[in-house]
Amino acid sequence: MGFVTVRVRFAPSPTGSLHIGSVRTTLYNYLFAKQNKGTLVLRVEDTDQDRLVEGAIDSIYDGLKWLGIDWDEGPREGGPHAPYIQSQRLPMYQKAAQDLVDAGAAYYCFCSPERLAAMRAQQQARKEITRYDGLHRNVDPKEAAEKAKTERHVVRLKVPDEGVVGIDDLVYGRVEWPLKTIEDQIILKSDGFPTYHLAVVVDDHVMGITHIFRGEDWLPSTPKHVLIFDAFGWTMPPIAHFPNVLGADNKKLSKRHGATKVEQFRADGYLPEAMINYLALIGWAPGTEEEIFSIDDLVQKWRIEQVQKAGGKFDRERLDWFNGVWIRRLSLDELLRRLQQFIPADWDRDLLRRALPYVQERARTLVEMRDQLGFLFGEVSYAPDALLPKGRDRAAAAEALTRAARNLRDIKPFDHDAIEAVLRRNNDELGWKMRDSTHPVRVAVTGRDAGPPLFESMDLLGKDRTLERIDRALEALGRGAVNA
Repeated sequence: MGFVTVRVRFAPSPTGSLHIGSVRTTLYNYLFAKQNKGTLVLRVEDTDQDRLVEGAIDSIYDGLKWLGIDWDEGPREGGPHAPYIQSQRLPMYQKAAQDLVDAGAAYYCFCSPERLAAMRAQQQARKEITRYDGLHRNVDPKEAAEKAKTERHVVRLKVPDEGVVGIDDLVYGRVEWPLKTIEDQIILKSDGFPTYHLAVVVDDHVMGITHIFRGEDWLPSTPKHVLIFDAFGWTMPPIAHFPNVLGADNKKLSKRHGATKVEQFRADGYLPEAMINYLALIGWAPGTEEEIFSIDDLVQKWRIEQVQKAGGKFDRERLDWFNGVWIRRLSLDELLRRLQQFIPADWDRDLLRRALPYVQERARTLVEMRDQLGFLFGEVSYAPDALLPKGRDRAAAAEALTRAARNLRDIKPFDHDAIEAVLRRNNDELGWKMRDSTHPVRVAVTGRDAGPPLFESMDLLGKDRTLERIDRALEALGRGAVNA
């Protein structure tokens, strides 16, 4: 990066829980900062006070820390440009707006909301672009300044009438906008709060941000920012807009597509390593067949030049696959540690540790692992018809269970090999497919029709509890217990 000391930022608005689309953009900023031994800044953009959600800042902190993304300056960390919450920086924005007014680059506007609504309605009726008509643009500055002392007003930027404004986006290339489509935007509202557009430009300049990386949603706002940079006489940093994370319908990922909040994925038993790995690949391709990347790997291999223009689809099944890969990479001790928050305190940890290898190879989430092993620590429940193999009736299911109970009762030791031998012999006697003859046993023992290997499950459960559950299954089918 030459002699430039890289400073990038992520600037969320505290209007809700941390969204995975925001995480992906934040991750790319993080990777760029790490690659260039630069600084990552967290700045909270809360100028839209009506949309603030209590607890949103906590969600941002908790979610990013859980994912392993850290930063150097921010609201709680401090830094040379504190405070890092925009609502605490109002005097700076107010002075900046006044500086533009004094320089003739902005002006006071006294139009009422009613007048503006009527103006836009008339423009729409004439099928014109709706934009401010500049009523107060050419009022004598001294007269306007005097009027502003007593009348409600906003401050608007003077936008040139002709020409184009553009950027050389690091992802999208050259992008231009005709100035005639851009109105004299409000930069300071009547309550003294800046609009987002003024605040973001002032903060990026004052905080020494060297590269602006953000989501493509902000691309339409970019000409406004270019014009504000120009009005101050500041140079706009290199800028990149990252493509949106999309749902299956190719629309921006939202709650209608299912879970989108980091806290929900965390509660559902996803690992932070898997989330980082998968999100990095939505919009970026390494140019190789590699797919599994730790966050340290990504610092080494991610390149902004490889970020794609097209939005990437979020595929929950694909995330499940990555999560399974990362679950299998954990040691048993680490896996047990990660599971602690999902399992009851009274579960026998020694038994759980013995059982983990049987689900680690197939599980997609930590919650799924918990659910699959719950039969070892509590009673199971199911509808009686769940005991029936496909295409068979209750009598057939009862016969399979009865044979299993009688033959299991006498085996010693009650271990994997002996259990397997009994159930295979039962299957041969019944003349069924193995999955059909063991289905009633699996449901009776585990309460589920899928899960950890059956023979190992019965071994872990023990003979007495296994036979008790088979007896209960027979009773559910209207047959007497075999082992009474």
